[in-house]
Amino acid sequence: MGTAALGLLGLHSLRAAPTPGSRLVWVASDAHSGRVEDGLDGAEWFARAARDIRQFDAAYGLFLGDMSQGGNEAGLRNYLDARDQSGIKNWYEIAGNHEYRSGRASLYEKLVRSTDPYKVVDGNLVWFFLSDERKGVPGDISEETCDWLEAELAANEDKTLIVCSHQLVSGTLYKSSHHMRRLNPQERIAEIIEKSSIDLWMCGHEHHSPYSSKRIARIGNTSYINVASVSHAYNTKASQSFLLELKPGAKEIVARRRMHDTAEFLPEFEVKIPLRHPIQLG
Repeated sequence: MGTAALGLLGLHSLRAAPTPGSRLVWVASDAHSGRVEDGLDGAEWFARAARDIRQFDAAYGLFLGDMSQGGNEAGLRNYLDARDQSGIKNWYEIAGNHEYRSGRASLYEKLVRSTDPYKVVDGNLVWFFLSDERKGVPGDISEETCDWLEAELAANEDKTLIVCSHQLVSGTLYKSSHHMRRLNPQERIAEIIEKSSIDLWMCGHEHHSPYSSKRIARIGNTSYINVASVSHAYNTKASQSFLLELKPGAKEIVARRRMHDTAEFLPEFEVKIPLRHPIQLG
């Protein structure tokens, strides 16, 4: 399959708040609470981002794993405290590889949610959330989870389908084919994508260099976005995330990348994600 860049908008695209009447969804990843970079703990970088995003009154927030550096209670509680500063009431999270640093992600399951896969339905949008399921840097989901995902995608074929994982789908984005960055079992996941109609797949995990257009792609009928780190981990020197705009009746999702340090959108990474069906919100 060929890879093509998504419709990156020009430098004159909107820098301000999204269209009135749209539903907004904040998507962040890899805060690494408990790790200090550029003089601040990851939880504080996330808290600064949360305070910046509060002005947009997002309907819900998504966090795509590695909220903590070591999966310990202090790191997870600091993440939760920072998250609450966004003012967002509804949160949907997945566990990343760092949530397993303390063992079997038991603290994550106690303080945040189960590592079992789950879905969220919002009108004709269906979000699927796939946590890491065992300790290790590569992402691993079970055959049972693959079976669940395949069946749920087929059952919701008439809706807009969005999948969230921590690791990258192999062969899609920058460094996604690296054995420490990709989601497994890669062959089964590729088969599921081939027979399904997934509109958007979002992930985190890889954030070892500054953000670039190589972290956004469209392959076949599926768009892929690596959200990367909301903290200053790994010397990216930029606290960034995405704000998604869901406009009723639109056949696209507008994803705006936010630079929280300067409180502005980055038009060079603003993308329009084409959808098979017009958006209907619940």
